[in-house]
Amino acid sequence: TLDLAASCSADNSVVLLDGIYDTMLEKLIAKGGYVVNDNEKAKLQAVIWKDGAINPNIVAQPAEFIAKTAGFDIPEGTAFFIVKETGFGKEYPFSGEKMCVTMALYRAKDINEAVYLTNNIQAYQGQGHSAGIYSKSDENIMTLASNTKTSRVIVNQPQAASNSGNLWNGMRQTFSLGCGSWGGNSINHNITWRDLINETWVTKPLTETKVLPSDEVLFGKVMKKM
Repeated sequence: TLDLAASCSADNSVVLLDGIYDTMLEKLIAKGGYVVNDNEKAKLQAVIWKDGAINPNIVAQPAEFIAKTAGFDIPEGTAFFIVKETGFGKEYPFSGEKMCVTMALYRAKDINEAVYLTNNIQAYQGQGHSAGIYSKSDENIMTLASNTKTSRVIVNQPQAASNSGNLWNGMRQTFSLGCGSWGGNSINHNITWRDLINETWVTKPLTETKVLPSDEVLFGKVMKKM
């Protein structure tokens, strides 16, 4: 809910594994999450999107305002909406970007299904941007990183506050995130001032010309196996 989820790095969709699903859902509710029912989900959808586009009137607005606009009541202290979802793509708009305090919640039986869901959610909107994982398993972390089309995998950190670089990680601080060719960008790193200027390289001959190693030196071990 950093900046009322206006950031593109907000926790837009969350995938929970079976083993922790119920416990984690309880913790999300304890932090101010409100699970909408089917009727409220329809009303919420109608107010978040207008004519196929995000309604600017609900961007970065508190949950109370959004619920009132949508026409349903929520408990006092509600900080964000939890929308249980199973699908992805145009027919499931909650799988896309929402720019408001609304989180789509998915359930997966294992890391492989979680990767499958992540890929399909991002293929609709957000491919190349980022994904986060809370895990003590390096194998699961690398499974996510190696099998998704994402430029940033944020491990055991708050997504919105970490994507743009922060004191607790080594990423460059910025508000502009490249998504690579996956997202139709030419770069996929955190954009800084260096990307916004032109550089002129002045090059003079080296005192000693470099020597290109032979194929045997470069590829000898591989060539012997062929």
